[in-house]
Amino acid sequence: MAGRPQAPVRQVRHLHDGDRARPRRRRPGALPGGRPASRDQLRRQPPDRRDRAGPDVAGALHEQHPSALHAGAVVTVAGPDEGASRVEVHVVFHTHWDREWYLPFAVYRRRLVALMDSLLLALELEPELRFHLDGQMAVVDDYLELRPERAAALRAAAAAGRITLGPWYTLPDEHLVSGEALIRNLELGLARARRFGTPMLVGYLPDQFGHTAQMPQILRRLGIERAVLWRGVPAAIDSAVFTWEGLDGSAVTAVHLAQGYGHAVALPLDPARLRRRLDDLVDAQRERNPTGPWLLTSGDDHTPVPVGVATALRALDGERPAAASSIEDFIAVQPAPGRRWRGELHSAATSNVLKGTLSARFPLKLRHAALERRLERYVEPALALSGLPWPERELAYCWRQVVLNSAHDSICGCSIDQVHEEATGRLARAEALAGRLWDRLGRGPGLFNPSLFEREGVPALGVAEVAPAPDESPDALDLALEDCPDQGDEYTFDPPSGAEPVRRPLREARATRRAGEPFTRVTVELRNQVPDHRVRVVVPADTSGGAWAGVAFGAVHRPFRRPGAEPGLEFDLPTDPARLWVDAGGVAVLLAGPFEYELLEDGIAVTLLRGVRWLSKDHLGNRPVMAGPHVATPAAEMLGDHTFELAVYRHDGGWAEARVPRWAEVFAHPLVPAPALPLRTYRCGDPWRIADRWLD
Repeated sequence: MAGRPQAPVRQVRHLHDGDRARPRRRRPGALPGGRPASRDQLRRQPPDRRDRAGPDVAGALHEQHPSALHAGAVVTVAGPDEGASRVEVHVVFHTHWDREWYLPFAVYRRRLVALMDSLLLALELEPELRFHLDGQMAVVDDYLELRPERAAALRAAAAAGRITLGPWYTLPDEHLVSGEALIRNLELGLARARRFGTPMLVGYLPDQFGHTAQMPQILRRLGIERAVLWRGVPAAIDSAVFTWEGLDGSAVTAVHLAQGYGHAVALPLDPARLRRRLDDLVDAQRERNPTGPWLLTSGDDHTPVPVGVATALRALDGERPAAASSIEDFIAVQPAPGRRWRGELHSAATSNVLKGTLSARFPLKLRHAALERRLERYVEPALALSGLPWPERELAYCWRQVVLNSAHDSICGCSIDQVHEEATGRLARAEALAGRLWDRLGRGPGLFNPSLFEREGVPALGVAEVAPAPDESPDALDLALEDCPDQGDEYTFDPPSGAEPVRRPLREARATRRAGEPFTRVTVELRNQVPDHRVRVVVPADTSGGAWAGVAFGAVHRPFRRPGAEPGLEFDLPTDPARLWVDAGGVAVLLAGPFEYELLEDGIAVTLLRGVRWLSKDHLGNRPVMAGPHVATPAAEMLGDHTFELAVYRHDGGWAEARVPRWAEVFAHPLVPAPALPLRTYRCGDPWRIADRWLD
């Protein structure tokens, strides 16, 4: 997807009218005369040209083999070549499938059906072809919902190693969803892939806008020891393969797609031109991978099946044998990685990470986070403790909506308005069902504590009756509201040249301090009537020593840095993601969900709202290339009334000594009226202890 270097577009022969080559034609997006279209030029073309699905391979193959599309037809497949270990150039044919982005899901699915029909027929006619289905199982379910009779053909192709499936259900953003949501995504994807054969046990992360620090741990806990990724890799990692270590010490072998996932798209069929193209692609990788083997990913956003190229590869002469391969086969023959990296990968040094997606359509992100917490911390634990029959199908439905909304183009807020309307609908349906499951438990006495430690006299994961305590006087907070114009888009904050933010004291906010809590709760109500700007709350703090921030299953330290401190493909904006909390100089800001923050010289700035009117724009000051098509997104202006809740916690000592994550947990997960549960207490580390009677 967004804003990567584009390889030259080459002629592709497609099967049509027998096996003769069609006359030379422009690939969708190519310029007149056959010249390649750059990514920027492609995204500026009219939608009617962008939306073409490419040559009608399915129709052409159907003319040759009309029986192949009948109900229940099974593709005859052949397994990979036994000499794969001798291959030096591994070409992985694939498509990157955004389910919804600058077009709605229904339109993309129409194109998906055509692509999958073409793929299954191409696999039958071309034994050398192997295809990587983007590492996500949602596309399989989307296809089979309209083509259920093709399940057997897919299963046969997967069993023969011709199609690789999984491990994800959707390709999620890693910063904007919870750690549990990442796990459920993988669990669902692996389970669905196993219905068709053996899943691909590689953490495929081709287009996420940076990578969270604990992804290696998440992958290892699910039996995945290898990863493939593109964005976020810093310049310090100068090898194609490195060891990526999580905060807990878990490590995976990671392959860096330094040229992106589409660098080998549209390989030519002519042997001489194909050999030259392969040599050029290999030479471009020699700085990071001097001796091979080399991985070439031949595909791009929604690209059709490249018929005939896999056969042409096998017939090539040359000193470097090349063949259609798989990511797993490529990693299996890699030498031991030399470099080692610990923690997150969120640098723009080698690729755009598009940090504006942290704040685009922020209220939708908060609503998504609220649904995650409701399922993870309230509904499922209470149902487990209730002893009632487990509502497996209902919970699976709720989690599927969460996982669908976790896809990077959806949760990042960087799609057309219709896409986010559909995402809101998925949230609403899951919220309604989760609420019904909670109501089914009935009402018990007292309050329910969702935390794994005692709170206000309520035991961990238990219930108790607690007398209400009066609120305490809140701390005096010297907060400010900052407003800055933004001429950017959903991907990138881009203030006009010379624009300075306007700051004024925040006096309209409501501040409260509850008994027993060391932090002050702040409620900010905004009526946004102005387009194209960013609003942040600024909390005074000493930021000279950097900040610690919560992430999925951990915390990371980030130094104070000024704008543009790190050279990269986009201007280095010192905004970063946090989850639940960020702490600098003895001041913590707590927020119930993911959020964007920046360390200023005089405090911590937390983005509350960013309004823009375009999905992507060309030639921004902070980003020289387009990140997507130039499509209007009026709803992304976020006009109207908004309410935001945060908390400020001033403390002595460091964040760990002050137990900032514990108080962030308290803020984000309130005690709630208890359901009727047959339990008294649960002590962490002990087996479940469930009483044999209902509480009085």
